[in-house]
Amino acid sequence: MLVRVVIPPSPIVLPEDIAGVDAGDTFVEAMIAAVTGELDGPDGWLGRCLGEQTLEVALDCWPCAPLRLPYPPFIEVEEVRYFSQGGTEELLADGDFQSSNGLFWLLDGFSMPSLASRPDPIVIRYRAGYDENAVDEGGTGKVPAQVRQAIILSVQHLRSLGKDDLFLRAEEVEGVGRTEYTVSEQAGNIIRQASDRLLSGLRIYA
Repeated sequence: MLVRVVIPPSPIVLPEDIAGVDAGDTFVEAMIAAVTGELDGPDGWLGRCLGEQTLEVALDCWPCAPLRLPYPPFIEVEEVRYFSQGGTEELLADGDFQSSNGLFWLLDGFSMPSLASRPDPIVIRYRAGYDENAVDEGGTGKVPAQVRQAIILSVQHLRSLGKDDLFLRAEEVEGVGRTEYTVSEQAGNIIRQASDRLLSGLRIYA
């Protein structure tokens, strides 16, 4: 099951949240992005989405049972696309599927169209992460306090390292623009050690 980020989340920690750092500090912004990337979404080790973001999961066939969408908390399915046997991309009607609490399923009576002979012909686009809206009002709530503290603590540790331990890897997102950061093994170990105890209860294992 291939999952990719289509629209990345906004930062959940800002430079001014770090003691002794001014707003707009680009080096610290890069550190925050690197630390968050180590935790968040499909590329992070936490197994969940933190900031609200849009994901796409690709499937090789129609699901015959409810499918649990990866990287909760789940907000909503935006659309389902598929390539028909004729090779054209089609949009699945809203009345053909339903989603709730991170589960996606096809409704009874849905006639599954034949699919194109190509890798992963079905794509489900959905939003996940903490949307800052109250859970009892249908939202996913605020980012857990321990997540923010883990990021802040890890950034404070990283500030003691040289700039060579943090570098820009790529910048691209379809129609949006995406900045990806990667860290050295040493920096990655510091991030993990600083956040493990705070975040162990939030980790989702595949």
